[in-house]
Amino acid sequence: MSDETNENPQNIASRTGLKSRLLKGFSANIYGQVVTAIVQLVGVPILLHAWGVELYGEWLIVFAIPAYLSMTDLGFSQSAANDMTAQVARNDRAGALVVFQSLIAFVYIAMLCMLALTSLLTFSLPLENWIHPAQMTISEVRWTLWFLAAAVLAQLPDGINHAGFRAGGDYALHRALHSTIRLVQFSSIWIIALAGEGPVAAAAAFCVVRGMATLALAFLLIYRQRWLRYSITDATFSELRRLFHPAMANVAIPLAQGLNIQGMILAIGAVLGSLAVVTFSTLRTLTRMVLQLVFSISHAAEPELAAAYGAGNRNLSRHLFVESLRAGLWLALMSATFLFVFGDRILAIWTHGKVQMDSVLFGWLLVSAVASVLWYSGLIVLKAANQHLRASAVFTVSAGAAVGVAVILMSWSGRVAEAGLALLLMDGAITLYILPRALKFTGVRALPDLVSLINPIGFVSTIFRALQHKLSGEEKFTCSTPKILLGERSTGKDKNL
Repeated sequence: MSDETNENPQNIASRTGLKSRLLKGFSANIYGQVVTAIVQLVGVPILLHAWGVELYGEWLIVFAIPAYLSMTDLGFSQSAANDMTAQVARNDRAGALVVFQSLIAFVYIAMLCMLALTSLLTFSLPLENWIHPAQMTISEVRWTLWFLAAAVLAQLPDGINHAGFRAGGDYALHRALHSTIRLVQFSSIWIIALAGEGPVAAAAAFCVVRGMATLALAFLLIYRQRWLRYSITDATFSELRRLFHPAMANVAIPLAQGLNIQGMILAIGAVLGSLAVVTFSTLRTLTRMVLQLVFSISHAAEPELAAAYGAGNRNLSRHLFVESLRAGLWLALMSATFLFVFGDRILAIWTHGKVQMDSVLFGWLLVSAVASVLWYSGLIVLKAANQHLRASAVFTVSAGAAVGVAVILMSWSGRVAEAGLALLLMDGAITLYILPRALKFTGVRALPDLVSLINPIGFVSTIFRALQHKLSGEEKFTCSTPKILLGERSTGKDKNL
């Protein structure tokens, strides 16, 4: 008999459960990308029709202001989610519950304090000196701003829900529900606008939907994960202090992304003007399609990497890293090749010929997108174990440096293509720092394992096995035996991790 025939049924069930969770997580992330596309493509014509160009422009300005309030939790929700997942994998639910309740105390205190501060500033600051709306009154601006800020703050406790769902093996369920709620939120705006109401009513509906959804998800979490309790009885400051460094790393990542995207746009505008900004922004949006599938794979693997780290299963960490990197790399290469061949036609149809193709810039951006796979997959490995503080700092510094390099190169050449070259240099620098550390962390043998990544047979085999598993209707596996991963029993955390 083959080894597979003699294998313990529990081990087979474990592998089945892992495949099932990864497929569900990937599917949920793809669904999220579809929702994002719907929101971006459908919302613009509806609101332009209902409100007109001028009022819609004022709505966009006000809508963008509260976005930074999403960082009120200071990254603790993400670091707590990975830490709880690792503790559950070690069968330490009591420890995970302490982290969960400590997170509840911090997030709700931060949310209430920020809501009070936001209310005070919204209704006391002289907004009329800074915002000069033609279609909205200052009173309408204040109430619209307040409802939108309250909606952002009402979403913060959903980070607590996410930590609980992820620790309990329900990452995909929460991601799917989160995307659905987002679609309902924006649909409420569209319905209100088409009904003849203005931005205040739309913002109020947006806020109410978010608040009700956060509460409903909390009840669903407690129903599905009976070991979790919404309380602060076991909350301790020491747990928050322990998670402080990874939380700061989680804050650094969106800051670096802001530098990478908005900072580069501002630099291009300052050096070359608005036309160059339109060209760069449009082509970069097109090439970032390469990364969307890659991000979906990496984010689906993150909870399993956290569980493997918690269980001390280094073989599983290595397997997940190599397979997610292989899948991401080949998907990126295929997507980049497709865009390289058909990019001109897509751009002409998408922009109705209003944006001209810059082949040099487009080439740099495509190579940069593929290079991003190497370091982003490594970052997810470190992030899953809350060991990504230095990597996040390198990302932030490299993003800032890329903007400076782009300014120098564009001033010298007068071409927007140099911005793409600066981004590629950034990706190369980050890869040189993060990838070796991810390899060491997971125990990957640099030469044999990395060379195998360029073998398309492995990628095709992975896809075939995934489809075979999906179509076979194999038995689902829950997280009741988290230490049994890929047929290996953990004897404790691997010190080398």
